[in-house]
Amino acid sequence: MAPRIVRLAFALALLAIQPATLARAASSRLDALLAGTQSDSLPAALRRIEATSRDQAEGARAVLVLAELHYARGEFHDAAAAFGRAAARLAPADKPLARYAQGLAFLGLGEPTQARAALEEVARTSAALREDAWLGVAQAWELAGRPERALETLEPLLGTPLGETGATILERLGALAERADRQDEARRARERLLRDYPRSIEAASARGHLAAAAQRPGVGTVAVVIGQFIDPARARSLASEAKRAGFPDAQVVTRGQGLAAIHVVRLGIYSKPAEARSAGDQAVRALGVSYQVVKAE
Repeated sequence: MAPRIVRLAFALALLAIQPATLARAASSRLDALLAGTQSDSLPAALRRIEATSRDQAEGARAVLVLAELHYARGEFHDAAAAFGRAAARLAPADKPLARYAQGLAFLGLGEPTQARAALEEVARTSAALREDAWLGVAQAWELAGRPERALETLEPLLGTPLGETGATILERLGALAERADRQDEARRARERLLRDYPRSIEAASARGHLAAAAQRPGVGTVAVVIGQFIDPARARSLASEAKRAGFPDAQVVTRGQGLAAIHVVRLGIYSKPAEARSAGDQAVRALGVSYQVVKAE
């Protein structure tokens, strides 16, 4: 399976941040162009400004917007070329943003060597984009069929503070370590993912992996209960929410009959109380519920 490339929405959010020098540079001609030109006509108009403007900041902003437009359309070859031209025009402090975006475009093209060259440069020169760039480098190694190098790239980040991309970094660390049969490292990455990013999409997958390692169906001694309801619909709703959050064995167990029936939502059965408490703590963070560890029945 092809490795995941940095998510488009995430990438575009970063690209929307104009460098500080460009944000200060007003250009009535460029602003009017962006406000009054249809998207299909924008590339040619932006290239004209890039080629003819005598204002260095205006020309740099025009080519950067052009590059973002190509990227948003999935035109990665044109985007990579335009981001390269933007990097050449920008002040040194602003170049890393364009080089980072160029690296993403090379990933989109399936060109891991060129992507890695751009992203390694950014990782070593930009504190603000360091984590994002190393994640991109790791994805370039995966794209090249070298998962062991991807793991080497991300391992130093496991013990450092992580920002918005931390959930994705930890998810890839867990998957790569598991693939290399380094189970302790995979477990540490996933446990930190659950602790630091409990409501992320990546955390749901991590819970499933940890649950599969911890649970022993049929031989468990304790269970984790996260709710008891008279209304069976409410019980089923909570169980479904738990499954979506990464607890694949969540289920409703009905005790009693008729008006006396109680519908219990159980995360699963565990062989050790410590494993049950760990699952319950994860449910507290992910679902906002309380839990009880009870004897399995």
